[in-house]
Amino acid sequence: MSAASDGSPDFLRSPGSSGASGPEGSEGSEEHDATAGFEKHDDTAGFEERDGTAGSVGSVGSAVPWVPADLDLAERPGIPASKIVLGALSLVLVLVVLIWALPWATGASWAQIFGTLAEAPVWAVPAVTLLGAAALVLETVTVRTAVTGSRYSSALLGHTASAGLGLALPGGSVLGLGLMGWILRRAGLTIPVILTGIIAASLVEMVTTSILVPLLGLGAYAVSSTLGITGLSLPGALWAALIAVLGAMVALALLVVVLRRGSLAGILGRLDGLVPAHVAAGILTQRNALVEMLRQRPLMLLLPTLAARALQWTALLLAIHAVGADVPLLLTVAVFALGRVISLVPITPGGAGIAETVGAAALVALGVGAADAAAAMLLMLVTTLVVPLVAGAVSTAIAFTLPAVPRRGA
Repeated sequence: MSAASDGSPDFLRSPGSSGASGPEGSEGSEEHDATAGFEKHDDTAGFEERDGTAGSVGSVGSAVPWVPADLDLAERPGIPASKIVLGALSLVLVLVVLIWALPWATGASWAQIFGTLAEAPVWAVPAVTLLGAAALVLETVTVRTAVTGSRYSSALLGHTASAGLGLALPGGSVLGLGLMGWILRRAGLTIPVILTGIIAASLVEMVTTSILVPLLGLGAYAVSSTLGITGLSLPGALWAALIAVLGAMVALALLVVVLRRGSLAGILGRLDGLVPAHVAAGILTQRNALVEMLRQRPLMLLLPTLAARALQWTALLLAIHAVGADVPLLLTVAVFALGRVISLVPITPGGAGIAETVGAAALVALGVGAADAAAAMLLMLVTTLVVPLVAGAVSTAIAFTLPAVPRRGA
């Protein structure tokens, strides 16, 4: 990976910048050669400023021929009946996993688990509920930053509806992003702005969940072992480490493809005949807008999502405290990361049931009582599953009843 003249990697250069002199808009000889076969179109050559924000990633002109004609986002996305059936079956699977696997993994009966929950402080459930809601609020800051010109209310409706649908249905993430796009489109935003924003927010989530959180967890576990805090092996730690490495490799590969213009242009070039030249040019234009956004607003995009994960970790701390258990702070980071990595395995939506079972087993391995460990992870389930599902349902219902606002272009 080459470096720009200012020391930054070439895939984070501003669109149109280059280490070598040349016509405005070129990005060096390597990237110019990779894109030489693409036609230039005046209507995708640049982005207009919007809302008077100089230098912001704005919308393209009213005519955007590279956007597929059927990608209007005007129609409310429908959920196929098969998906609804699969969603119901997934809910049953989550319940079966919790009812059978949680007692099996911890060695506690449901009577003992319910007894521990009944003895938990009255603040426990409200606290983890508020932390779950606060995490969604912070994640929405990332979405609003990514979707230029969006109002916070629209971004909140879109994000919570998308997150809820992603957890409710198998493969619901794609449907959820479509629902978010429809909500933002009804809020008057243009399709290119929506696409760039959704991709940017998705990249931030991918980097956070697939790279940063696993690295923090592995680091915390390694440091705790070095300090002699524990010599135990957490249940599922090996598989979680393998999943984390795989996920990080996939995430890094996707980042290179999306952010490095030469790589993306090369792939598009190999698809010559399958991807029309004007569509390829439009994709590269959107890539330019995406990179410019990441250059201008890296902290505003990343920090809110990281803070949201920190709040979820805080919910785990409070859940452990609520059941009267005591776990070293570094190891709570490892347990949290273990659950988030396991949640990437698409056996159940969001890994619900499985992540809690593995987390409870890890707490038992760290010396927490069986019933206490199971009860703590059920409290954690409120933050990571119940709150997003309820918020998603409410947001979807509100979005379906709100009138659309006038649009600002294509």
